[in-house]
This record gives sequence, C-alpha cells and structure tokens, in this order.
Amino acid sequence: MTDLIEMSKVIGTGLENQQCQMSLQKVAGEGQFWSYRSDSKSGIWCSHSDWNQGVTEITAIESLSMIPEDLFPTLVAAMFSAVSIPFVRDISTQGAECCLLDGIYPVVQCQGYQFVLVGFSAAWLKRLTTHWTHYSGESIKVSVPLVAGYITDIEPISQGNGVWLKEGVDPDEGKAILWWDKPLAIVQFEREQTWSVEQVFVPYSFFQAVSYVQVASLEVDLPTLLQLVEGQTIEGPLTCETACKLVSSNHCITTGELLVSQDGVVFYENNTHPKAA
Repeated sequence: MTDLIEMSKVIGTGLENQQCQMSLQKVAGEGQFWSYRSDSKSGIWCSHSDWNQGVTEITAIESLSMIPEDLFPTLVAAMFSAVSIPFVRDISTQGAECCLLDGIYPVVQCQGYQFVLVGFSAAWLKRLTTHWTHYSGESIKVSVPLVAGYITDIEPISQGNGVWLKEGVDPDEGKAILWWDKPLAIVQFEREQTWSVEQVFVPYSFFQAVSYVQVASLEVDLPTLLQLVEGQTIEGPLTCETACKLVSSNHCITTGELLVSQDGVVFYENNTHPKAA
C-alpha cells in the first residue's frame, strides 16, 4: 500500500510522452509476462487480447499463427519501446504465461493496446519518466480501512479477554482512523458519504508487526490520501463491517467488540466461531 502511494506521487493522474500514456489502473487476468533483467518479480505483463491487438497494430497481420517465431523478439521490442528503448533492451524476448493478480498497477496505453509494468519501485518509475509530462486523467479509487485503533503486541488474544488500543477512537461518536499501512488521519462522520479530517498523523513507519481493529472501509480517490489536511472534507461510499475485525497482514484473525471508557478503547475478543487454520 505504501508503494502505491509513492507511485501515485510520481504518476499522479497520468503521464505521457509522444508515443504513449501511463496511469494507475486496476488490472487482473491471464496474459504473458516478459521479465526485466531475468528478474521473475519485475517486468512487463500484457493480456492476450492486448498482445494480439498490438501485433495487429504493428504488423497489420490479424493472426499470430501467420507470424514466424523468429520475428517475435522484434515485435516485443516494437510494442514496448514506447516506454524507453534502453529499458526494452533489458526485457526478455521470451514471454511466459502468467496470471496477474488483482491489483493497481502502472499501465502504459499505446495506440490500440496497453501493457502493465510489474514490480518496479516508484523511484525507478521516476527515473524512467523524467522527461514525461503530466496530464489530467481519471483518478484511481481505493478502498481504505476505517479503524478504531491498533496494537503492536503480537501475542494472540484469547476469547473473553481484551487489549487496549493505541490511538483508540469511538466509532459510535462517528470517529475513525483512516488507515493505509499506518494511521493517516482521524476523521469525523458529518453526513451521508461525507467526512471531515480532524487530525493528520505525522508520517512514520512501524518497525514491528501491527494489527488494527477495522470497523468499516471508505472508497476514496488515491490522490486524496496524499493531500490530507486538518479541516478538509472527503467524500466516498462507506461499507460497514458486521463486527469489529482484528486484522493482521490484511487477514482477519478474530472478531470482537469495543469497550469505551474515559481511559481509552479496549478491543474485547468474543468470537464464538472457530478460527481458520
């Protein structure tokens, strides 16, 4: 999630050069993957349909079966060189079948086709796009947890016991913490789909395992998370949880309820269902 924010700082609502445009988009599906410098974790992914469309766009040949295999390395270079010719020189000429997991990725759109840059850091993308210009594309929306607080104790909570939450807030008063790998801001519910930012947390990173208690999620534009200021109004549809969830590494490990007092907020574990192995 942090990497996505850093990428958004680089790409914004979109970048373009004379040959293509780049933006953050939600992508998933079956396709082919070409590794970068033989690194299986980074490279270019292209759906089967976009690969076919790209080949047709470049060669005017509609059937891949009509293209000799020894021509494919040239096609790879031609299709992906819109990003950078030096970059394409380090891309494998041999693609492999690959299912791209559902996520938000930098997508390069060319005439008639598009492809995805996978596994590259925001710093690398910034160097790659040094001479690109910004354009106003459509902002990507993300679902952000709203939490009542968090804990850094990795010890499991047994049924019938509770734990004090750090930065605990009371959702019954319309308060929650906007969370993206770490607490971003305390927000206050105002009216339907509208929240006000009460407090913005100083940026920092955790150096230990963290679990948080999620009470809902809010769908917002990704750039909004980069520009949070106190007093700001943010809008987005809200999805409430049926119970308070203790979440660790993006997985619910148990459910419970919140006990609120003048001393703070306690997460009380009362899950009567057996935990998944």
